[in-house]
Amino acid sequence: MATARKTLATSRNNRGADFEIDRGRGVPRQVYDVLREKILTVQLKPGESINERWLADWLGVSRTPIREAINRLSANGLIAIIPNVGTSVSLINVARVREFNLIRTSLESMIVRTAAEKFDELADRLLRDLVERQIATLAAPDLIENITVDTEFHHAIARLSGLNATWAILQHAMDEILRVRHLSIRLLRPLREPIDEHMAIVEALRTKNPDLCEQAMKAHLGSSYLHIEGALRHHPDYLER
Repeated sequence: MATARKTLATSRNNRGADFEIDRGRGVPRQVYDVLREKILTVQLKPGESINERWLADWLGVSRTPIREAINRLSANGLIAIIPNVGTSVSLINVARVREFNLIRTSLESMIVRTAAEKFDELADRLLRDLVERQIATLAAPDLIENITVDTEFHHAIARLSGLNATWAILQHAMDEILRVRHLSIRLLRPLREPIDEHMAIVEALRTKNPDLCEQAMKAHLGSSYLHIEGALRHHPDYLER
């Protein structure tokens, strides 16, 4: 439990106020969102203990919304609750990561093909602005913001395609992938590489050729998954056995 305390406390010190409950909005949802972010960005690492009492003190809430958030995160596979043992961040299931990557590649290939038909100057400017925002994250570097903008880039293409339900389905497969991406970006992958791949997707969209767009997207996601596999090999203690 000390490890989880140290992780969250360190994060709060590094990022100032970090998080403050807005009493004008639903508390359980806010608690869920902040804990989910800590898990997906690996500020709470796979296998770390979850201390309900400390979390309640840290967020300034009762233990009821903490418990509700933990139950939701458990249902989503991000927290493991083992009776008579304890509660901890779920270890990474390699088979699920591989399956979710197949789902992601299939759905994003369809999304980008559809987006190609609707690509225009407005979409071009939006995607180029997101690429510039991602480049700006390299200065610090700000790894969390880098992946946030990366996700926004893919979401922008989904919005352009109009396949909003497909994007919503895809999000259910992304949590496990996002955790490992946050590991891979810290350890292995040159930060400029995925940005260049994003630019290649934009260039393909400009042609409005769906085959070229799908090819660029698959090349990008394939490269990303190679680094994900490297991160999995680098962190065997984070994996389910």
